[in-house]
Amino acid sequence: MKTWALIVDTWREALARYTLLGFLAVSSLFLLVLTFALNLDIVDGALAAGTLFGKAFEVPGKGPAIATVVATGQSVFAAMLYVLGVFLAVFATGSQVPNLQHRGTVDLYVTRPISRTHLLLGRFLGAVTLVTANLLFLCGGVFVIISAKTHVWNPRFLVAIAPILLVFLSFLGFMYLIGVATSSTPLSIMLPYALYLLSVPLAAHDRIAAAMDSRLGAGAVQVLYWILPKTAEIGRDLTGYVLGKTTPAALPLATTAAFGAVCLGAAVVAFNRKNF
Repeated sequence: MKTWALIVDTWREALARYTLLGFLAVSSLFLLVLTFALNLDIVDGALAAGTLFGKAFEVPGKGPAIATVVATGQSVFAAMLYVLGVFLAVFATGSQVPNLQHRGTVDLYVTRPISRTHLLLGRFLGAVTLVTANLLFLCGGVFVIISAKTHVWNPRFLVAIAPILLVFLSFLGFMYLIGVATSSTPLSIMLPYALYLLSVPLAAHDRIAAAMDSRLGAGAVQVLYWILPKTAEIGRDLTGYVLGKTTPAALPLATTAAFGAVCLGAAVVAFNRKNF
């Protein structure tokens, strides 16, 4: 019951600060644009013509099979939603821990018969439910719109929600650690963005390390690669999975989850030791 109350408090805070409404507004706008911008003409199971943002196009000869077109299009949308979903989720939840530690708010919570660990993890679970609902709305909406227009239902696109959520959970653990340590909303938002951008080029860690003049620098690159979330690798596997060409590799997912778990554990320890 206490956990449920913490989840409800998280949703109420998101509503009061309009972060939930902002998330829904951006997602709804994206879905509306997709609904009215794309129309396809399908003849004998192949793409014949269509319109994109009001501009007509034709496919000469016998066009590609519509199932191939749908899988390719959904892989592009999966890549877009991977970046958009994570960035929106970070923005929507970045203020949670700093707001929790405001004088008055934290005093009210710590006087309740609930441990600090339960308090922080309950808020974490609330953030997870909040973002999961929004991702289901956004990704599910794209899936329904494309499938309704083409009559091709590719369930792999829906499964792609799972790795997007995993990457967000990893960054959420990092955000909670930053929030507990600094009580700063800007840092809780900017540092995950910086971490995301830093982790992308590290996908080429072997080539970067080989180009380094010093062993220390090369070793640092390798250490950073294995510690930080594998955003580039997961994004690549995500699009390949939607296309039906690959399955997500376990190692990038496992190390990304481990990074988030360690950060969340450190946040819990720091929160328990903090004086309020």
